[in-house]
Amino acid sequence: MEDIRENKERHNIMLKPSSWKVLKELKRIQGKSASEIIEHALWNLIKTEGYNSLYFKIMATTEPCDPEENEELTRILDQMTEEDLKVVRRYELHR
Repeated sequence: MEDIRENKERHNIMLKPSSWKVLKELKRIQGKSASEIIEHALWNLIKTEGYNSLYFKIMATTEPCDPEENEELTRILDQMTEEDLKVVRRYELHR
């Protein structure tokens, strides 16, 4: 899900000690960073809870819009199906 290549930002988060211990053990078992595990869990939550992942991807990469426009865009995105999201053609753009 998180295919978009972008720079990472540093943020502080607060976790209960027991959650931190679980995260450290997952890091060891999976050989991944805490950031990778949290990002994976975030997109899994969006998927399993039935949220529209396209909405969140667009929201994360664009400037905020006014509430009316946001409502209209949300309505349009909510009506999209998995079929609408399938890639039908790929083009390689050269820089």
